[in-house]
Amino acid sequence: MFPYRRIVFPVDFSQANLAIVPFVSDLVRHFQAELHLIHACAPEIFYAAEFGWQIAADTPATQEIEKAQLERLQAFARERFPGIEVETTCQSGHAATVIEAVVRSRGADLIMLPTHGHTLFRRLLLGSITTRLIHDLSCSVWTACHMDQSDAATHIPYRRILCAVEPGMDNAHVVKAAEGMALAYGAAVSLVSAIEWPTSDPAVDPGNYWDRIRTSAEEQLAAFRQSLPMAATANLVYGPIARVLREEATRQSADLLIVGRGDAQSPLSGMLSNLYSIVREAPCPVLSV
Repeated sequence: MFPYRRIVFPVDFSQANLAIVPFVSDLVRHFQAELHLIHACAPEIFYAAEFGWQIAADTPATQEIEKAQLERLQAFARERFPGIEVETTCQSGHAATVIEAVVRSRGADLIMLPTHGHTLFRRLLLGSITTRLIHDLSCSVWTACHMDQSDAATHIPYRRILCAVEPGMDNAHVVKAAEGMALAYGAAVSLVSAIEWPTSDPAVDPGNYWDRIRTSAEEQLAAFRQSLPMAATANLVYGPIARVLREEATRQSADLLIVGRGDAQSPLSGMLSNLYSIVREAPCPVLSV
């Protein structure tokens, strides 16, 4: 997956979408990667009242919509990515379905997209595509929330990378991604493990349990820190994962937060279960691998 050679950027022409164009352009140029823009447009829908369901059909009207939107996407590519060879795809269908099909057929290394979710309700309405892609796709996913076009000057190029190491999980690929990005950008790396009290079971001795978790996390951080080819800092933070990672990223003025989500997006992964909150709360872009 790394270095990134094939980058997919879904385009919906929204302000949030436009805000991350500089980040996409930077990564494409930095890694001399191929760039593929995708736009999903709504198909023509027919409602069958007698059966109570809807169907989408490939009609001349739908084909005209696709053609017009493809021309708009190509104009967007010329305007926003001058000097970069861009492939464009415009298809009818649900955005997540269209994106997944292209990512899998082209063997993409990285998908870059904003998320609009600020609350649970807004996430269900506007962030569901990001949530589905993070969960379903095996490639790396770069996401950003609360970004506007002025943020590019703050976070590009990446100078401070914060790498979240999940206690007790396989984190080698996460640290490797942080190492690769740091070497590519000449950035500083900081490792962090967030420890949240996992149980309210009164039968669990909090002192012994906490000590074992803390000792294991410290040993894991020390081993990863020693394995890196550059100097790195390592810290333990305590509390709700999304909140303390946000606080640590803010404290360190991080330009990029790198987190894992498990090789198979297992529901047992604590980081995956918190990932959507991490993305929404992070003060900088989040790369999940």
